[in-house]
Amino acid sequence: MFPLLPFVAGVLTGAVALRLVKTDKAKAGVEAGVEKARAGMEKAQGTLRGAAVSSLEAIENASAQARKRLAAKGVEVADAAAAGGAAEDTSPADASPADQARKPARAPRKRAPSTAARPGKTRAASAAKEDAGS
Repeated sequence: MFPLLPFVAGVLTGAVALRLVKTDKAKAGVEAGVEKARAGMEKAQGTLRGAAVSSLEAIENASAQARKRLAAKGVEVADAAAAGGAAEDTSPADASPADQARKPARAPRKRAPSTAARPGKTRAASAAKEDAGS
């Protein structure tokens, strides 16, 4: 008797679902859900497009400023080269505050020897060397 209960419940659920799908209210509900999802996607697309345009404008402004700075330094170097030969390096006292605020490049980190990471291997490796050497 118990194996028939899930079967009967499934048949009844299927019949109710079929009647709901065939009614006009269910179709209208599905269409409304599709329209709502479409409107949400269009809103998200507009927001994403606005963010992309904003970030591209920021990149464009930054590159224009960098171009102006590089062009100005190029003119200064060319004037200094024409006036006195090679451009002289400025001393730290003459450097601008922006140059003084810049940190020096960090030295590359050295990796620890692999034996330091595994102390158990060190004893085995030294014992193997002693056996091979004798």
